[in-house]
Amino acid sequence: MFGYRSDGHPIPEYVDPIVKFTPYIMTTRNDAQNFVTYPLEYKPLADYIREHRDAEEPISFMTILIAAYVRAVRKHPVLNRFVVGKHLYEHSDITVSYIVLREMPDGRYDEAAIKMHFSPDDTLNTVAKKINEQVRLAREPGNENGAVKIANTFLKIPLLPGLVVWILKAMDKFGLLPKSLIEVSPFHCSLFVTNMMSINMPVIYHHLYNFGTCSLFASLGRPERVVTANKEGKASRQLTIPMSVVSDERVCGGAEYAQAMYAALKYMMNPAALETLDD
Repeated sequence: MFGYRSDGHPIPEYVDPIVKFTPYIMTTRNDAQNFVTYPLEYKPLADYIREHRDAEEPISFMTILIAAYVRAVRKHPVLNRFVVGKHLYEHSDITVSYIVLREMPDGRYDEAAIKMHFSPDDTLNTVAKKINEQVRLAREPGNENGAVKIANTFLKIPLLPGLVVWILKAMDKFGLLPKSLIEVSPFHCSLFVTNMMSINMPVIYHHLYNFGTCSLFASLGRPERVVTANKEGKASRQLTIPMSVVSDERVCGGAEYAQAMYAALKYMMNPAALETLDD
């Protein structure tokens, strides 16, 4: 309350007055959404994943994306900011939410939301280990995560869900939401990611949630062939992975955001640099 939250802290350093004033103009994340697509070259990423397929911790496209984001936050903490109640905060740690598909005994597919905690010092292997462990736990038969349990409980009582959500939003606005609820909420995170590649679907621009603290939503789509100009100016066909990012423009200035995203993209296209902290 009064600027203090269990999952974040006010930013102590100087912030551009225009950035601080923006939440008063755009009061919700839906007001402040920016949409952009980054085409990633498929071959370097696929080659790296193939070279490490027998590693103790398997690497995936999603692993590289998350590890690149974690490393970018290490160098550019603006990527880990969020706005609640017109106030600007920085997350206490780096949290990433991710939807995992589970095949049920009757053949249906169920979705489980997992939330992973990372440190700025995490390497690619550390990130892979954390992701693989959480995905394995989420796919265990009969495993029902906290968010699903809470939702099922409230849905059993007529009219209760709407009232509960209203109360939770009010509590969150004033920093009164218990840490235990924030921990199970996939909407309270630094980054939300979805892997449309895994279900052979095109990339999507997923909206940001007005509830919670997520300021970035990234999506990987199925590979696409595009025509580009090479260094000699000749047309060439290239296989790319479209990555979309929806961001809350209120967390920092455009130049800061561009610099931070450039760092994340640089790491994505050179996963070997994420193996150590020597860069």
